Amino acid sequence: MSRAYRVSVSESLNRVVQAEDGICSKLELLPLLSREELAGLLAEELAGRGFTREGDVALRTESDGVRIAVDVTTGDVSVTLSEEAEVELKAKGEVTVARPDDMKEAEVQARQKARSRLEDEAKDASERLREQLTRRLEGRLRDLKSELDTVSNKVTAEALKVRARQLGTVEEIHEDAATGSLTIKVRV
Repeated sequence: MSRAYRVSVSESLNRVVQAEDGICSKLELLPLLSREELAGLLAEELAGRGFTREGDVALRTESDGVRIAVDVTTGDVSVTLSEEAEVELKAKGEVTVARPDDMKEAEVQARQKARSRLEDEAKDASERLREQLTRRLEGRLRDLKSELDTVSNKVTAEALKVRARQLGTVEEIHEDAATGSLTIKVRV
């Protein structure tokens, strides 16, 4: 009767996992003025809301890590969130052998099993982090959508005023903040 030998090893893994999630959209701006004039109005409105400009892109990073980038010339909006977390993982690998001569090979196999489990667990940790980011980002998008809609409306209203002045003499401007309506009387 032969005896079975169990080879058991433990492995640990310390790793920093990173995750990033984001969404892209576009501001709806009517082509009332030239691209450069609209870009200037958009950049001015975004600067008033805490954005800093780097070339054609206005950037703002929120306190919770959400990064908003708006290309003022095209109206493209990118909202991203990234995070990293340190994970400490441990796993065991076991292999049973019938002969003592197979112990070295069994130890290598057990170590491979443990490392494979650790890699799978690290991937799972990364995926969990990404899912958390997605939930946080979805929560923030509601507020950001409202803010970006307001920016779009204000830029459009300013573009209408500039265009009205280009067409003739503006006699009257009436804005209703509650409804968002804008009435401009122009003498041509």
